[in-house]
Amino acid sequence: MTAEIDHRPARLSAMVALGAGAFAALAAILTASVGVLGGALGMLALAPGVVLGSRRLVHLGAVGLLAGLVFAGATGTAPSAELLMLVGTTATVLAWDVGQNAIGLGEQLGREAETTRAELAHIGGSAVVGTLTGGVAYAVYQVATEGQPVSALALLLLAVVILTTALRQ
Repeated sequence: MTAEIDHRPARLSAMVALGAGAFAALAAILTASVGVLGGALGMLALAPGVVLGSRRLVHLGAVGLLAGLVFAGATGTAPSAELLMLVGTTATVLAWDVGQNAIGLGEQLGREAETTRAELAHIGGSAVVGTLTGGVAYAVYQVATEGQPVSALALLLLAVVILTTALRQ
């Protein structure tokens, strides 16, 4: 008699991905009210994606969150819109990356395997890279684009996400 392996995503990473996604949605909403739509649609796809193990839904969720941030940034007038967008975009990439890792761990090792150390290492590494990348992007934005509209930062963030996705393939 063999035991059935549960191939659902790893719990810790799934929870972190959901938390990061919720943070990204909140950043979009605080930037401009139009961010509600992208944030809601993104979370509606991301949540079942990391719970059920659908890479496609995790991708769609991240795209929805990013679209909410871009539209909110292009129309937003919040005093700290640039910083909110930067943090929201970093959280979106973190949600996508950690969600994909949760699915991969579940597929390869099963949900009941002890993966906490591997998950924490991946989450920590992703958070450090995201924070450093976001910090450099914000510094460049502050120095190079004094007086530029927030939409310039939105396009810069979109380019960073596209580059990150291309490098991951």
